[in-house]
Amino acid sequence: MKASLEGTTLHVADVERSLEFYKRIPGANVEIHRPGQFAMLTLGKSRLSLLGVRASGDFHLEVSTTHLDELYEHLRQEGIEPEGPPKARWGDRSFLVKDPDGYWVEFDTNL
Repeated sequence: MKASLEGTTLHVADVERSLEFYKRIPGANVEIHRPGQFAMLTLGKSRLSLLGVRASGDFHLEVSTTHLDELYEHLRQEGIEPEGPPKARWGDRSFLVKDPDGYWVEFDTNL
């Protein structure tokens, strides 16, 4: 079982304004754009997502694995309690964990 840091999601006040900023970076490619709600760019091998919702924290990390259910159980055995079991959302399955400082870490199957 392995996990890989795949991207970061910034929680932004204005998706369109942020998208205009980040797509000016050489090599940035817009992969998904839901106007006013969400945008995802690739920068090299990583993803940068822009989420137009203010949740707790200003960003969250995305960690992918090919063994999501196994990783979920492993984290629980290590004393890390996810917000709930893996569920379908954003086109894949994922679950969320808060780190000690309250930042979200999203574990998904998007490898």
